[in-house]
Amino acid sequence: MEPATIIAILLILCTAFFFAPLGLGGGVLFVPIFLYVLEWEMRPSLISSLILVLMVSVGSRAAHSKGGYAVMEIGKFAIAPAIIGAVGGSIIGAYLIEYVGDFTIKIAAASLLLWVIVRTVKQLAGESNGTGAEAIEPREIESEVITRYRILCLGGGAASGLLGIGGGMLFVTFHRSLFTWKVHYAAGTSYVIETWLVPVSILSHLVIDNSGRELWSVVEPWMLFTMLLVFASAWIGARTAIKAIPQQFLAYPFLLALMVTLTRYCLDIFGVSPV
Repeated sequence: MEPATIIAILLILCTAFFFAPLGLGGGVLFVPIFLYVLEWEMRPSLISSLILVLMVSVGSRAAHSKGGYAVMEIGKFAIAPAIIGAVGGSIIGAYLIEYVGDFTIKIAAASLLLWVIVRTVKQLAGESNGTGAEAIEPREIESEVITRYRILCLGGGAASGLLGIGGGMLFVTFHRSLFTWKVHYAAGTSYVIETWLVPVSILSHLVIDNSGRELWSVVEPWMLFTMLLVFASAWIGARTAIKAIPQQFLAYPFLLALMVTLTRYCLDIFGVSPV
């Protein structure tokens, strides 16, 4: 096994462990791992990322559901619009890669990363100085808020299909901003959506842009074993964090990982060699 493969596996497992408690599938890091560590093309990187995101989502949903943090009564409203968005995002992504270039996907991913970084910094600042909104338990939601929620989740699904991510960073943000939920409820309900959304994103890519052929040309046996390890790592990470690790503690390595990834995308977009 080549050193780059070993590094990629370690990065993938660390991402699953640390991102699972936050309601994130890890696609925002999986894609650049395939692109820049393994040096794969964009299409197989996107679908491979989605496959790993599914493993994280299933593992972490199991952990959050066991703790009573997956609010199906609310998450069910997001499933249909998120799935519709995923199909649309996959179509747009296939068109952009084929006729414009994969740099458009990198620009979109970098823009999303920048938005999430700004949101995370503001949230951490609000929690540290006491100006943030007080988090609450799930409760009955007004119909007009549910309508906004559905519209936002349509966009989250589109991001999944377009960028090869689970959309967790968006869904968690929606749960926190619209409903002011505590973090575990926001994360657990995010996985309710992702476990339905991500399989549709995978299928859409296989059908729309024929990613399966390119994936088959680069896939190696270690990926199958890594999928099982990712599931286990996500479950262990989520269970450990729910019981013992404060969410604020996990937010800082998450923020650092996003900044490093954003920097790497920017170097690529502007044609600057990292070496």
